[in-house]
Amino acid sequence: MIAVIFWGVPNLKYQIERVLAAVFISEQGIGLIELKELPAEFPDLKLNQSIFNRTVDVLERVVPTHSLTILIRELEGGNYQTVARAGKFSNSTQLCELASNDPLIESLAKNPRALVIEKITQSTDSSVYQSLVNLRNQLKLSLLIPIFSNHQLYGLILLGPLKSKQSWEDETTAVLFNLGAQIGIHFRTRELETMVELRSIELEQRNQQLEKAHTEKLNFLTSFSHEIRNPLNGLLSISRLLAEDKDLTDTQSELIDYLISCKKHLEQLIIPALDYSSLEAGIYNCTEEQFDVNIAVKSVVAMHSDQAIKKGLQVKWDLPDIQYNWIGAVTPLRQILINLISNAINYTASGFVSLELSYQQFEDSITATFRIKDTGQGIPLNQQAEIFEPFARIAGPSISQPVGSGVGLSISRRIAETLQGALSLKESALGSGTVFELILPFKLGNVIDVSTSRTKAPQILNGKFVLIADDMDFNRYAYRILLERMGAIVVEVNNGAEALKKLQSEKFDVAILDVNMPVMDGKEVVQEYFLTPPVNPPLFIAFSAQADLVSAADCLRAGFRHFIEKPLTADKLRELFNSKQYKSSQPEANLLDYLGEANPSEFVQLEMRYRHSFNQGIAELMQHIKLTDESATHGSVHKLRGLACLQNNTNVMSTLDDISALGAANALPHEYTQLLKQLKSLVNDDAVPVSN
Repeated sequence: MIAVIFWGVPNLKYQIERVLAAVFISEQGIGLIELKELPAEFPDLKLNQSIFNRTVDVLERVVPTHSLTILIRELEGGNYQTVARAGKFSNSTQLCELASNDPLIESLAKNPRALVIEKITQSTDSSVYQSLVNLRNQLKLSLLIPIFSNHQLYGLILLGPLKSKQSWEDETTAVLFNLGAQIGIHFRTRELETMVELRSIELEQRNQQLEKAHTEKLNFLTSFSHEIRNPLNGLLSISRLLAEDKDLTDTQSELIDYLISCKKHLEQLIIPALDYSSLEAGIYNCTEEQFDVNIAVKSVVAMHSDQAIKKGLQVKWDLPDIQYNWIGAVTPLRQILINLISNAINYTASGFVSLELSYQQFEDSITATFRIKDTGQGIPLNQQAEIFEPFARIAGPSISQPVGSGVGLSISRRIAETLQGALSLKESALGSGTVFELILPFKLGNVIDVSTSRTKAPQILNGKFVLIADDMDFNRYAYRILLERMGAIVVEVNNGAEALKKLQSEKFDVAILDVNMPVMDGKEVVQEYFLTPPVNPPLFIAFSAQADLVSAADCLRAGFRHFIEKPLTADKLRELFNSKQYKSSQPEANLLDYLGEANPSEFVQLEMRYRHSFNQGIAELMQHIKLTDESATHGSVHKLRGLACLQNNTNVMSTLDDISALGAANALPHEYTQLLKQLKSLVNDDAVPVSN
């Protein structure tokens, strides 16, 4: 019997393609079969070793060779070691290993190709030839197929001699060469996936570091911005106290004037720089509120009158007829206008500075244009492009040297952009003055109705049960009167624990809680209340004398629905409960005036009770200062600030700020004496001054 052994390229290609199909998916138009995700039916092939074993198994069945070995490099720069083999090997045959610097390896890395041993001649590089001879002798090598991709040699497929003295044909070696290339693509893909994974981990770590640094920066800016103002205010307060001494010599008075001037100069340098850093860090306060733009503009102009008079300048405004309140970030608006007017005065030697306002009103929005004009020195053409750059300052004939830190205009433009507006230099020429233009969007508010009586509070809380929690007796008394006039049925408590007890035992429609209270603060009350999900919780409103974005955000996160700055007024409550029908009246700067206007005798009682409560608070404050109890002192000042808010008494508020500044500077008890006398005088001598 004659056995006929037949094998051919078509069968070889078919079998190899079956292997590739298990690991790879073919695509049209691609020379080599592109590596794809492994099919679900071959989960075991996700491991490299499974691919080698499957490849060896197929090649052993379809290629009539005596032996087969696959060498793989585990690590870049590492040796190539046997990972799979099949066929007949003598007992003395050792597992093959090639060094990464073997001449054969280096040659194939530079020029991947299939090497048929019988076609190799000694004309080949001698070192490469010797490596091939060694492999032939060790493994009876007849064909070498590189496993490669992207100039990287990942391994070798070594095949022994064919059976029945057959020879390797070019088409056969080409099929096997493509197999090696495809396995190389697999290695390259895994390599890239590992690189991407490592880079992703590095980027994540870097992002975490950046986020941590950003958080630390925000915390520093918030803390430093607050802390730096305290010693500056303390410096000014002490300077003013010294200046009031009637026994000062001319030299001493002059030195104190210099001290006050230095403090103001420090503010011009430091505070704008802090504001600029806050803008860069994204923590600038842009809280929107309803306001009368007439009052906002006139107050900004008025506050510069002294500065202008000293230079012999006229400061004026030109406002159109505005019948509606606007809704927007009024504090940033004021900051920009203050900066522009102050700059205009600084750079103007004679003439005037003016603020003109025009606006376009749409259905429910406003586009306002503020133009600040001056008759000053003007800005040279070659410097006009630089004035909005940080720390850019311009000197000129009207001033001896540049004023401030040079970030004012940069800050103002950044604020305008934050508010979705724009600040630009409209026109300027040497000797002809300058015009800046600020364009900002606002929402349309309610009609300014000056004829509406403040004593006619609509019954927007009619029949509603309202809980008011405040640790100041007079605050509760005044707020109860206000709420009852608005139709509410009021229950008072003086601390957080009592508030929680009432909330858990009685049904309320509204709960108005002071943020800072003894036993439990307002946030703790709300958080504790919501631990047991209520069926119909009241509308929680936080109110505090300390109003800023951070405090408001903390309260809203705790569970409050609204945050109101003290004092609690009918205007604020009307807007909160019935914004569509809310009509702004005369500003309720003085809540006591508002509550007592309808009944003079009631006003006298309110005034006496208010003064008594304030004097009690001052007595407590003096005791805490005497005991150098910093925490208790801070608490007393906070309570007195809340009382001062009821009258918007700026003189009292300013004195309390000065006392806070002394506390921050760790002042000794006797250093408070003058300020405490001043505080008692403001409260008692003028029988509680009326609103400013």
